[in-house]
Amino acid sequence: MSADEIARLKAIIQMKDQELLLYKQELLKFSHQLDNVMIQISNDVDLLKKIQKVLTPTEIPSIPGFEFSRKFVYGSRYGGDYFDIFEHEDKMKFGVLLSSSSGYAMSALFLSLILKVSHLMEAKKGLSPEKVLEHIGAELKTTANTKDETQAFYGVIDRRDLTLNFCAVGRIKGFIQAPDKTLQLISSSSQALGSSTSPVFKSASVELEPKSRVVLVSDGILEVLSTDQISQCLQKLGGSSQVHDVRNEILLQCQLASGADTPLRDQTVVVIEVKDRVIKLAK
Repeated sequence: MSADEIARLKAIIQMKDQELLLYKQELLKFSHQLDNVMIQISNDVDLLKKIQKVLTPTEIPSIPGFEFSRKFVYGSRYGGDYFDIFEHEDKMKFGVLLSSSSGYAMSALFLSLILKVSHLMEAKKGLSPEKVLEHIGAELKTTANTKDETQAFYGVIDRRDLTLNFCAVGRIKGFIQAPDKTLQLISSSSQALGSSTSPVFKSASVELEPKSRVVLVSDGILEVLSTDQISQCLQKLGGSSQVHDVRNEILLQCQLASGADTPLRDQTVVVIEVKDRVIKLAK
């Protein structure tokens, strides 16, 4: 190899070394920018978590004839569960709301709309469950991000005749457990709420009775346990178990199935029990 060829190869290697150095510098700069973005996102998520925590009720109202148990477990990666029980102006009625959003931003948006229509939900007559979710769904169509969704269950229980009128959209499921009766599943074939979804809003009605239970589970539970597994868990516990035992057992089964102490997504279990001394009033 001639001296000119060697010099040319050295020049090429030197140029490649300079290009590689420049590439490493740009990569390092990008890495720093990415770190800053991730820190900002983390701060935003932390802020949204705090907002959601402030808005989430810490106490359940004392409603004669009913016992409640709920537990919420924060997810390590995804979050957006919300639960509330609230009395109406008609004191013989109370509302039950459970939602599960794809992220904290969507959950915060959903909660802002709940606050916006809360007076309509709690009014003497109140909006029907399907009208409440339809109203919120219409707002989310124009405000939610494309990929964000919210699964939701909204029900109203009338203490006069123990009727539960409800509307559900998305993957939230419920179970009705009554003495000497087959476990009844509450589910929805409708799409969730979102800007690119087309949910169908329909109300349904279930008649409760003394010693019966309503068990609601969020999307984070259903990602770990199947409907059959939850049903088997409820049937195994039976009606003689305490409401707190029911919710704890479902969360324990989730932990055992996933093998993780902390779930990836928020998990919420709600148990509503009709006390045995409640008497239905004539319609």
